[in-house]
Amino acid sequence: MRKFFLVLTLAGCLVFSGCDVREMSSLKEISLPYAGEYFCESLILGGKDVLPYFERAVLTLERDGSFSLAYKRAGGGEGGVSGAYRIDEEAGRIYLRVRGAEGESERGFPYENGRILLEMTVLGRLLCAEFAPAP
Repeated sequence: MRKFFLVLTLAGCLVFSGCDVREMSSLKEISLPYAGEYFCESLILGGKDVLPYFERAVLTLERDGSFSLAYKRAGGGEGGVSGAYRIDEEAGRIYLRVRGAEGESERGFPYENGRILLEMTVLGRLLCAEFAPAP
């Protein structure tokens, strides 16, 4: 279970690259409708629902292009990561950039109907996390 939390933290380290206001060309881009808090509604690791092991997991997208992912385990203990993001609305994808011991990497994930779906292989098992906007 400890490896899972470490991997979740690393996955959350994905950094989003920000947008420059001078490059924005539409009201939608200026208003940044995707900025805000997203709560984890589903967390599946290797086909097993692991969301009950968490009291909360919140992904926050800031207007300046930065993000943070914070979680609190049900049995105690907290953690989180932060970085930067960018969204390609035409492609319906959010791109996360992670800086780790091996340098930076960027991955894209579906961003549809205001929901973010993170899918990646963790410790040889598929991790699927779905985040929805705060009510």
